[in-house]
Amino acid sequence: MKTIGRSRENDLFLDHDSVSRLHAHIEVTEEGYLSVQDAHSSNGTYLHRNGHWIRARKVILGTQDRIRFGDHEVPLDSLVALFGQRARVRLREGYSVRGKPLLFEDILKDLPKPKTILENPRRNPLTGNIEENH
Repeated sequence: MKTIGRSRENDLFLDHDSVSRLHAHIEVTEEGYLSVQDAHSSNGTYLHRNGHWIRARKVILGTQDRIRFGDHEVPLDSLVALFGQRARVRLREGYSVRGKPLLFEDILKDLPKPKTILENPRRNPLTGNIEENH
């Protein structure tokens, strides 16, 4: 497991005011996928998927994703590089979430507090809103 944050003690040091000292953990799953988990950071970890930024607690990254810690976006290849050239790290193709649930925290301002956590979210083709599968 690797760490990301504003402290120089982290594996990935991000010198940005919106990044917490220990912002997130990143690891390679048993299947070889890259997994990022927010470490209860002040300004959150955000995933860009399907054209929208979504606040994420834990996510398996896909090839089309973008990720930011607070307001600081980090290229996916920088995250993969944390594990070295010998590591067998891969990203999910496209936006597939089958097999493993992804947890998202919806950041829409009009939702009641606490913010809703969705498992296996899907985008409604008519409204474009992210919904929980039933």
